[in-house]
Amino acid sequence: MIAVILDLFRAARGRTAVLLLLGTLPVAAAVAGPAYVAAAQRTIVATEVAGAAPGETVLSFQRPSDDPGAAGDTFERLGGGAFGTPGFEPIFGASFDIAVPNIDVAFKLSYRDRVCGHVSLDAGRCPTGRGEVMLGFRTAERIHASVGDALSVRQSKFVLADGANELHRLGEAVPLSVVGIYRPTDPAAAYWGATPPFPPGLLTNGLVGTDVANNVGVEPVFGSRATAKLFTLVVPEAQSYDLIADPAQLTTGWVDRYPAELDRLNNKATENQATLVSGAGPLIARIEESRAAVRSLVPWLALTVVPLCWFVIFLAAASGSDTRRTELGQVALRGMPLPHRWWLAAGPDWAALLVGAPIGFVAGQLVGDWAVPGGGVDLGLPGDTVRYAVVAVAGALLAAALAYRPLITGRAIDLLRKVTRQGGAWRSATIDAMVVALAVFTAVEARGEAGPVHGGLGILAPALLILAGALLVARLLGPAARRVGGRALLAGRLSGALAGIELSRRSAPRRAVTLAVLGVALLCFAVLAVDLGGAAREQRAGIELGADRVFNVNQLAGGALRTAVRQADPDGRWAMAVVRIPATGSGPTTIAADTDRLSAVAWPGSVPADQSARLRPQRAPSLSVAGSHIRVDATVVADSIDPLTRPFFQGDTPELRALVQAPGEADRTVSLGPLRPGRHRYDGSLPQCQPACRLIGLEVQPTWGTTELTVHQIAATGPDKVVAGPDVLRDTTRWRATTEDGIESTAPKLTSAADGATVVLQTTQVPQRLLVADAPPVLPILRTTSAAARETDTGWALSSPGRTETVPADSVGALATLPGLGASGLLVDIGYLDTAAPMGAGGTPQVWIGPDAPDDAVAQLAAVGLTVLGETSVRDVADLAARDGAALASRYELVSAGFAVLLVLLGLGLVAAAENADRSARTRVLRSQGVPAPTLRSAARHLRLWPVLLGVLLGPPLAIAAWVVANPAIPVFLDADWPLALPTLPNPITLGLVWAACAVPLLVLALVRQRRATAF
Repeated sequence: MIAVILDLFRAARGRTAVLLLLGTLPVAAAVAGPAYVAAAQRTIVATEVAGAAPGETVLSFQRPSDDPGAAGDTFERLGGGAFGTPGFEPIFGASFDIAVPNIDVAFKLSYRDRVCGHVSLDAGRCPTGRGEVMLGFRTAERIHASVGDALSVRQSKFVLADGANELHRLGEAVPLSVVGIYRPTDPAAAYWGATPPFPPGLLTNGLVGTDVANNVGVEPVFGSRATAKLFTLVVPEAQSYDLIADPAQLTTGWVDRYPAELDRLNNKATENQATLVSGAGPLIARIEESRAAVRSLVPWLALTVVPLCWFVIFLAAASGSDTRRTELGQVALRGMPLPHRWWLAAGPDWAALLVGAPIGFVAGQLVGDWAVPGGGVDLGLPGDTVRYAVVAVAGALLAAALAYRPLITGRAIDLLRKVTRQGGAWRSATIDAMVVALAVFTAVEARGEAGPVHGGLGILAPALLILAGALLVARLLGPAARRVGGRALLAGRLSGALAGIELSRRSAPRRAVTLAVLGVALLCFAVLAVDLGGAAREQRAGIELGADRVFNVNQLAGGALRTAVRQADPDGRWAMAVVRIPATGSGPTTIAADTDRLSAVAWPGSVPADQSARLRPQRAPSLSVAGSHIRVDATVVADSIDPLTRPFFQGDTPELRALVQAPGEADRTVSLGPLRPGRHRYDGSLPQCQPACRLIGLEVQPTWGTTELTVHQIAATGPDKVVAGPDVLRDTTRWRATTEDGIESTAPKLTSAADGATVVLQTTQVPQRLLVADAPPVLPILRTTSAAARETDTGWALSSPGRTETVPADSVGALATLPGLGASGLLVDIGYLDTAAPMGAGGTPQVWIGPDAPDDAVAQLAAVGLTVLGETSVRDVADLAARDGAALASRYELVSAGFAVLLVLLGLGLVAAAENADRSARTRVLRSQGVPAPTLRSAARHLRLWPVLLGVLLGPPLAIAAWVVANPAIPVFLDADWPLALPTLPNPITLGLVWAACAVPLLVLALVRQRRATAF
């Protein structure tokens, strides 16, 4: 029997070679899935570790002490061995507070292992001896010290007195020598621990001083450990061992060991009276979320490939079996035993499949590794992979056996006559109906997917829908070809009639159509999923970031930031000022932006122009006051406040004040003096304003009884200029009467007088105001449709940076997403917010940069006083998202499509080879009956090209239909919070290239087979 099988190999070398290649594919597909999962997990860990915040790769053992003498050197002597863990380098550090004479600023006298390797020296050298220190460059500027200077320092601490922190110097003075001036090489590096001691912008922002936070220096004073021993401690010394991770050592194995290792380190910390602070929790959570997505999704995606391999092997084996019907019928007629008939029929195919299996095992591991960006190659896969390979081989052998079953169990007479039993047609129709039903079920499951990405039957929906569509096309091919062939015969086109009749009667062409449609559609769908998924991630990155690029800049008040950006980009083409205001209470984050530049700078289409315009309703023009003083001409009429009839109580004298705002600063109060009955002029000194101050309005506090204040004129002196005369004051649309707290019951009443504006003041201790109506009383805001943002529909109050009081706000529109906020947040115009509640320094000042920005955008911003502290681009964010678990899982669609294309090409080759052998006999019969050879060649050409053309023409529309129906099950994002629908139609250029890439090899294959066809 072995000799017979070897003879069969030699008789069909080409077919055997193709079957051997087909035998590699199911094993390769089964192994590629686990290999891809392992490589994807390596990439996820490497990407997350590379992008982690410095504190996320630090484990810190801290031993703070309230008792100055308790720390000693016991903790220090434990060494890194007591707290060591693989992949982390222990760094010991210690610090306590000191102060120099005449400057009430507390500095940290610090020691840190190997600090000299992480600083650069502006002058001098690193301290090595007793009593030597090096100062940060900002500290040296602050205390006017240089190399060689002697410092007399004492320990210090802050003591709360009268509600404020006061710096107290303690202990004896210790002389120290300055031997170096340093600046950190990277102030945010992980080396500096979980909480770096340097503020953002230390190296780039000249406004970062040494006493910005409670009079605490922004740079440590570094000295040797011996220097610290010079002090007899009367203040606590904080000691720590920071374990700094080596990124190369943070692998998937480390992530798996982390929970157990964290428990061990916590126990170790407790034993040594220390506290373990781990910043790795968020990092581990992100890694595990992505890993879970890959582990749950890729096996389901791989599950679509292996059965497809079995299906193609079945078709290929069935096509080959048709050519051996006579041979196997003769064997059955001679009474060969059934087991021998199985070996004779399926043995050559089984042997070829088994030879290809080991090749597929190695190829699958390489494909799985190479398909992941940065995944590397690791051939040491777990034992489960071998079981997957065994199942794949068993399925391939079973598929081949099923293809030969009708020939083994069929009657010899039917085999010799080449007659197909009708029961086979019913079984084929039943199988097709089952595939269609399963496709519909999984499509319904896919449409109902909700929540984070996970595996399930819905993942199989695209492949099953495409398979069902391919089977439906093949099943409709028979009636359609029969009709076309009949019409061609009536029209006298004999070649078309022969091709149509053969397409309608034989199963091999229908198999070719199924394979062609299936391969083209799967490849188009894979490219579609990856391309549209990438477009969706880029869209989300652009909306959540806000613009093509975002610069974080030095701390400025919102108004000053807006003014500076408008100076750098006066035409409003490429830059926009933005302040990100953190969420307060249950409310969402707020973006204050220069909204008339949204269309030019923000991410395209993120805010429609009509919605943006609602944020800037019509308002009265602002009033500017420039000079050394402000003067108000006003008349006061009171029924109870009359100093001539009764004196004011101490502290209760009503005072008139002006409210002004310098450009880019918060509002200021200018005292104009106590109110006096009758008409008088009130004067006050203006702050320095360049070029002018904005007049916010006037206020009176407190008031008793009913008081009428009529303002006739507001003017500036030095130089003299009328700011608001009677005509302006009489126009009540330009003024608004209110109270500081906004309570309407105590709000003053505004009326127009003959020569000014009259305000009737009520009894209250709260300031009552006459304000310029250059800002709406209720700020318009745009909100997202998220639950947190919907709270603003019942009334909201915005916090303005640098202010304690809030300003009323109301939603004028809702969008699913907003730039810079994503799916949850509020958007307000920065100019209107600054007018309604003048903004101080606070929040996160940013400059959004549009696509039309010049190459020297950073330099132009620097020219107006804006220092760029950091830059983030949409491309960076999208590239990072392309390496998370959902994106990597989706990328496996390309691997599946690659297998599908190989399967289609090999399957079509086998089907065509079997048809060539079978058609030769039919051709000779037709030639003997007088059919011309050119007619037969033309008919054969039609038979070759029609299945291919159907696949090329119908594959892409079928892929698009599968995407439209089943895209909710395709992994794009790790979360389910993104409210925008995925794009439906692909990039036409991308789809055209894929279409061409499918058509060319299929047409080439058809033409090659055509040339090899039997000569007529």
